[in-house]
Amino acid sequence: MAGLRVWRLNSTDEMLHEAAGALGSSRIVQVLWRFPDPVPTAALEAEWQRLNRGWLSRVAAAPRVPGARRSWVGATNEEPLRVTARPLAEADLPGWMDAQVRAPLPVGSAALWRLAVAPYRGGGLVSLTVPHFRCDGLGLFRAIAADDVPGYATATAVPLGSDLGDALGQAAGLLAGAAGWGAGLLAHPQERRRIRAALRNGSAPAPAGSRPRFFTSAIVETDAARWEERARAHGGTANSLFVEIAANLIRARVPREQQRAVQVGIPMNLREPAADGRANALVVVPLTLPGGAVRHAGLRETRQAAKAALASSGAHSTTLVPEALWHRLPARHANRLKAPGAQQTDVVASNFGQVPDAVAHFAGRTADSVAMRTMNVPGLVPERARLRASLCLLQVGARMTVTATAIPDHFGDPESLHRLIADEFAAWGLTARPWLGAPAPYKQED
Repeated sequence: MAGLRVWRLNSTDEMLHEAAGALGSSRIVQVLWRFPDPVPTAALEAEWQRLNRGWLSRVAAAPRVPGARRSWVGATNEEPLRVTARPLAEADLPGWMDAQVRAPLPVGSAALWRLAVAPYRGGGLVSLTVPHFRCDGLGLFRAIAADDVPGYATATAVPLGSDLGDALGQAAGLLAGAAGWGAGLLAHPQERRRIRAALRNGSAPAPAGSRPRFFTSAIVETDAARWEERARAHGGTANSLFVEIAANLIRARVPREQQRAVQVGIPMNLREPAADGRANALVVVPLTLPGGAVRHAGLRETRQAAKAALASSGAHSTTLVPEALWHRLPARHANRLKAPGAQQTDVVASNFGQVPDAVAHFAGRTADSVAMRTMNVPGLVPERARLRASLCLLQVGARMTVTATAIPDHFGDPESLHRLIADEFAAWGLTARPWLGAPAPYKQED
């Protein structure tokens, strides 16, 4: 056990663990691979075993020393590989993909993640589903690509000395940070008002809420070079075009009285380039854009606003108080003093960039495309969360893949959502091609 590296839960990990109780739903991340040829079950069984030895098979363990943070320890996934024998028809696709997400992977369960495969169009469709509290999107890519996972990543016990060292480190951080933070509160009345408002608003009981809404999905792909060219032509970047498209979906479908301004959540990556064992290493930066009618005139303002918002954000943005203090607060106060996060924006725009070759190559084969979705399970409760849509952007070779999930109250079924995206792409001079077959009307489960 000497020299054991222990990874502790950060504030984002803890918030995501508590999301089911606070918001009535949990956030799930799903990676989808589209293979042109059949994927042997034996190869997927080998991948299951490899992933089970790695970063995904971890659970949170309580510290043995008061004041220390919880730690990640290794565990065994008890969710077996799911194999669908019957080839999927086009009408089966939404239901199959959603079934992989809907089946529970709750906090405290021994079902840690889910790998599934189904035959499709002479090839195969593979899904890997992981709770967000266990891993963020880029962390999931890291777990998929990892060949050799360090022993400390999945150790099943934490030395007492590590807990003691963390408790002392947290105390030192609290002493060092609290004085400067307190002085800042005295000097900035607006910060005092912000803290008081968070505590006051959090004291009211959460609304009972209506039934959870499971989001509609649509996945499209388009030419990556054309995306870059159209972004430049409008004075923006590939990312600012993506952000504006996300905002336009809200402008187009969410009633005007509900979106005088559109708040786009932009996940900011905080992960280190070397082996970074954090489950979640990101902060969602809220970007406020004008509401009203859809906008296709230019991207310069959006680009500048996004750049400024990201420049002023960082690890300090996850909580409203110093993180060392946040970890010591009672749960009722900690929950009120967290940053609003993705669930309290109108739409999240997650740009994951180029998919690594080690992710596209899975089970001994190279996928012709990869997509990612983030979903609320069992669904989003509208009275408890502001979120109405979530978009993910990936580049796989010469193609961009965009996945959109959205509340059916405003966006309808997959066919309706696909038409909206196709129209939005066309307004920018882009062609949206279905990622899987042709979109078809699909009755969602209650």
